[in-house]
Amino acid sequence: MTITLSTGKKVTQREKRGQHNFIERKLLATCMGEGGQNIGGALSAVSIRTIIGIEAVDGEAVTIPSDLAGVFEVMDKFGYEEWNELESKMLPKETQEQLAAAAKNLANSPGSETE
Repeated sequence: MTITLSTGKKVTQREKRGQHNFIERKLLATCMGEGGQNIGGALSAVSIRTIIGIEAVDGEAVTIPSDLAGVFEVMDKFGYEEWNELESKMLPKETQEQLAAAAKNLANSPGSETE
């Protein structure tokens, strides 16, 4: 499947296989810092899933990264807003609905300021 971003950039999604679950977990663990640093907090599981799901950008093949440098290399192919748009479009519908519901519940949580 191809996703066309609002900027016109075309992203081809990779057909994920069973081994991609392992690769995603390994890459997420690789991005976790040591000594209390948590780079993985910034590079969320959603970002890692998105990265693994990219097969090509504007027809140029994207290699699955094996380290943090590779993660940054893939993300560098996109502007800030492009990345946010891509992440939202690549999320499974069910996950999108769960995040939307969680955001709605958070916005209307008891005890929050409403002024």
